[in-house]
Amino acid sequence: MTGKPLAMLGAILLIVSLGTHAAQPPVQPYLAPQALDLTAFLPPPPLAGSSEDRQDLEAVLLVQGQRTPQQVAQAKRDDHLSDAVFPFAGEIFGPQFTLDRHPLTAQFFRRTLKDLVQTLMPAKAHFARPRPYELSAEVKPVLAPPMGESYPSGHTMDAYLSAILLAQMVPEKRDELFARAAAAGQSRVVAGVHYPTDLEGGRISAVALAVELLHNPEALDDFNRARRELRATLALD
Repeated sequence: MTGKPLAMLGAILLIVSLGTHAAQPPVQPYLAPQALDLTAFLPPPPLAGSSEDRQDLEAVLLVQGQRTPQQVAQAKRDDHLSDAVFPFAGEIFGPQFTLDRHPLTAQFFRRTLKDLVQTLMPAKAHFARPRPYELSAEVKPVLAPPMGESYPSGHTMDAYLSAILLAQMVPEKRDELFARAAAAGQSRVVAGVHYPTDLEGGRISAVALAVELLHNPEALDDFNRARRELRATLALD
């Protein structure tokens, strides 16, 4: 097949491909935009210029002075949020915990990430805490400037949300999952983009969102499908 027939075949394949992608609806959150107000759950961050605020900054500088190349490399890996549940728990669940083998799990966590973002960003704007490197030239971040203000930490929120939900699916790995969440949160201090108190704000936010999600019928249905998929892959049922 040469010439025009080959060109026509290529055009047809392109149209089919575009049609397939166009037919896929965008990922939607489970919750309504105003369903969860994190400012109702979170304590405010330390007052700017207070002794607690200075201690928070000193903690960032202390970690910076002790950080290793291995910690920096881990902080960079932990910075990625797209389908982050798989690298987050890969060492815990093993090499079989992959995106291609867990489509229901992937879709569930993609939607919960949408919920995280829509609840997180108003809280960040409300508290309007500057990042550590914005207040002190001594702070040398190892990541590109993240989106939004410092408090609460969205990456820490994502790590703890993953830990909470996965621990409900696989309680046999609860301790390892929460240890991994704590390490992922600490990566944000290592990176120079968050204070320690931002991490606590992220943890509290994750708990609030997890409760809201598991009381949402659609989210709960998808959670149970993902749970069955994951436990089958891990040969736990």
